[in-house]
Amino acid sequence: MITRAVVLAAGRGAPIGDHQGPTCLARVGRHSLIERTLRVLAAAGVRKVAIVVGWQGELLRRHLADQRELLARLGVELRFFETPGWEKPNGLSVRAARDFVTERCLLVMADQIAAPALVADLARAPVDGERTILCVDRDLARVFDIDDATKVKLRGRDVVAIGKHLTGADAVSAGLFVMSPTLLAALDTLREPSLTDGVQVAANAGLVEARDVGRQLWQDIDAPEMKLHAEWLLRVYGEDLARVTVNAAPPSPAASTMELVERLLAEKDEPGYVLLNPGPVMTSARVKAALVHHDVCHRDEDYSGVVRRLQEKLRPLFGASADHEVLLLTGSGTAAMEMALASIVSPGQKMLVVTNGAFGDRLAEIAELHRIPTVLVRSAWGDLPRVEDVRAALDADPTIAACAMIQHETSVGLLNPVGAVGALCRERGVALVVDAVSALGGEDVDMVRDGIGVCFSSANKCLHSASGVSFLCVAPEIWRRYEQGPARVYYLDPLRYRRYQRDLWQTPFTPAVSAFFALETALDELREQGGVPGRREIYRKRSLRIRRVFADLGFVSFTNTGRESHTISTLRLPDFLGVAELYDRLKERGFVIYKCKAELASRHIQIANMGELPDATIDGFLTAVTAIVETARRRPEPEIGTAAVDGRA
Repeated sequence: MITRAVVLAAGRGAPIGDHQGPTCLARVGRHSLIERTLRVLAAAGVRKVAIVVGWQGELLRRHLADQRELLARLGVELRFFETPGWEKPNGLSVRAARDFVTERCLLVMADQIAAPALVADLARAPVDGERTILCVDRDLARVFDIDDATKVKLRGRDVVAIGKHLTGADAVSAGLFVMSPTLLAALDTLREPSLTDGVQVAANAGLVEARDVGRQLWQDIDAPEMKLHAEWLLRVYGEDLARVTVNAAPPSPAASTMELVERLLAEKDEPGYVLLNPGPVMTSARVKAALVHHDVCHRDEDYSGVVRRLQEKLRPLFGASADHEVLLLTGSGTAAMEMALASIVSPGQKMLVVTNGAFGDRLAEIAELHRIPTVLVRSAWGDLPRVEDVRAALDADPTIAACAMIQHETSVGLLNPVGAVGALCRERGVALVVDAVSALGGEDVDMVRDGIGVCFSSANKCLHSASGVSFLCVAPEIWRRYEQGPARVYYLDPLRYRRYQRDLWQTPFTPAVSAFFALETALDELREQGGVPGRREIYRKRSLRIRRVFADLGFVSFTNTGRESHTISTLRLPDFLGVAELYDRLKERGFVIYKCKAELASRHIQIANMGELPDATIDGFLTAVTAIVETARRRPEPEIGTAAVDGRA
């Protein structure tokens, strides 16, 4: 049984939030890191602890001197060792404790947390032995920052290679050791070694073996986002940091249920990614928890209450009056698009489609599929539609009965002039159909003010809910048009949905029940955040931060019209970096961005900032992007040429 431990606390480390002193004095959860480490060591049976100090070492000494009662209660005896070269590699700190390492002892870092059971397991190793034991984590997908982690290659249980820049690693170092005096001997062969250097020398001699952490958790803390992640681990898994089994019975309180959701997600085999694509978006634990409920019959009156409440909660987001009706549909935003368009034009009438991107083109494709005569007002991708062109098209053809357009053309990130077009349509008695799929909840939508007849959207973008639900808001004067138009669809017939909703507060076909529950929760969260104005301000600030960093890195905005959305940035990459490379490198780090469509696909990407994205997550993303770009910038020769430049940069 090992009863000695060396704690490395000499380095300066990075500032952790507002904490400016030694990292080990930063508070994570209920205790400072050094106090947590001493508690865990004492629980493992360690009674003698050497602490190697350096930068602001006196501050750490005084802090621990004030903890005499705690140390006495723990039965821990401290001994301090000073390393004057604290700014140099940490192998020198290990050598500073040479007199203490007379037998095998634990070696731990002061700037980390680790599961107590993991440390206790290490302490059960024999005191005698020439081999150093290195704790490793083979589950690379759960490592918070794989780039910063020290990688390890293994041959069976033997460590054969170790370093931050290894490729094809089998595991990462958890920073916990059973250190043999032979590791000190390996460090002595090097001039100013890091601990990793010494481990490599010892490994070359066959003197380092690996022990997998298994289901026990650990986390280095040398950056603000790592501290946040460590606090999340403690909050979710508790002080023992042991992952639970996935079939554990859920506790009853709501807060515990949300913690269980996070635990279950952590247990999934597939990796989790931060989504920075324009939908589906990141959802909160509360929304995820809403997907879990007792089984419900969609024809029962209790479920009718959900349909009734959703209509009341959605109507204000559309800027609608009490006379507007909201139809709930199981299907994506494109299903709502088809429902809105299919029957709104009677035989002998035409539809005007305003398009300046991929989703405007989709409006035209649906109209063509249903054999609706169509007049196109087409602008180049990245250009705003010209209101004069819309006016001219309407005036030139009095058979145009409906006009369809996108409010936020997601494929380019532009907000189209819906209000100006609505005024033209109102003057001429033309029904305006507006796609607000990526606008509702994040941009200014007002059906009454802008003269919109039908507006549709979906749950999985600015509303931060689960995919599978879309909805239409219909002005009272539009129903006559649907009644006169031919019934070109069955499942997507708006009149059928209206009848079921008016008579029964139900949907005509089996709905995505769970997604409806999630949507109601997401709408409640939106209200609590200050409604659409509050969320739009959040998006505005996020967008500014993202665009500022990308501009500094050499990315160029695809458009500069003054009508760019607050939710998506469409950016041209620097010539030395390719779309596929950036996408792949970011996904390796846990972030998913969006590849542009059509003519923008070769040199542009989109960054969406919708969804449940804490500031720390945005910070982590921007840090990852910066590292990738700077690495690519330093390459001696770019991997791509400049032939694909589209003239906008």
